[in-house]
Amino acid sequence: MPETPTVIVGTGNLAWHLAAVLPGSVVVVSRTPASAGEWPIPVVSFDHLPEIQPASIILAVPDNRIAEVSRQLAAILPPTLPVYHTSGATPIDRITDHFVHRGVLWPIRSLRRDDDPADWRDLPLIIYASNEATRNQLTRLAESLSDTVAWLDDQQRAQLHLAAVFSNNFVTALYEVAYQLCATYAIPFKLLLPIIRKTAEQQDGGRPADRQTGAAARGDTATMERHLSLITDERYHQLYRDISELILQYRLPQHHADFRSKPDDDL
Repeated sequence: MPETPTVIVGTGNLAWHLAAVLPGSVVVVSRTPASAGEWPIPVVSFDHLPEIQPASIILAVPDNRIAEVSRQLAAILPPTLPVYHTSGATPIDRITDHFVHRGVLWPIRSLRRDDDPADWRDLPLIIYASNEATRNQLTRLAESLSDTVAWLDDQQRAQLHLAAVFSNNFVTALYEVAYQLCATYAIPFKLLLPIIRKTAEQQDGGRPADRQTGAAARGDTATMERHLSLITDERYHQLYRDISELILQYRLPQHHADFRSKPDDDL
């Protein structure tokens, strides 16, 4: 008897990477299969779903389409079919309650289709489910993919998603600021790559403020004023002030005694 497949709904970045790592048979569903591009596995339309008889459905669609797509699926699929979405910020109840076994499988990583398929063993997976049976099934799936699996409810997951925005998306935006500052004077941005990598590698799960260095952390107002005098873009000027003030607020209570003791060449 042919193996019943896991069905991924969507043809975006996450769907591409999921298709590469999910165990067993996998089929991708798209509203427009002809425009989905080249895939190493079958890509079919919604109309083919009933005949496929999927083992489970993973919704790898934009957050604002989860409810709509799950309602479309409810019109053609049985209520006992497990349906999971992959959003960090979306509550589980955005999947229609037609489906008894609802869940969340959220990987904490930015994934792009033009990247090589990721090694998911070191990629944290966050799971949540509507009942114990679904939790057990999701746990088995997640543990087959990753060494780090955490159960977080809707509120916890949304808060972690927000934290991920600050630690990933916003940091990337700051890299762009640094890139623009370098480009203004024809300085290769790649000269900053070693310090960027080192800063990331130093994070060990402890409080990041304890590893904070730089002019704001040591109260070096003279250097800070020199920096501000170099900034011509008012957006970056205000950003420098706001982030420096944030560093001061985090550092002063714990390090007031040696606040000015760091050497001037400490970045």
